[in-house]
Amino acid sequence: MIALSDQQLEIVMSLAQPLPRWQRDQFLQAVARRLAGVEVGDGTVHAAAVAAQREVVNGSASRR
Repeated sequence: MIALSDQQLEIVMSLAQPLPRWQRDQFLQAVARRLAGVEVGDGTVHAAAVAAQREVVNGSASRR
């Protein structure tokens, strides 16, 4: 389980919002993968969410 602050959750949700609903689960799983085992801070969460969004939009999440 990854504990996020309200600010960090807002970062993740704001980057999930533009995605179609059917891609949001893939997005959240990609964020969680990137945050596993790292020190979680606002910058780390933002970077993970941006990378996850890019992954999902480009379709690489469905190939993993």
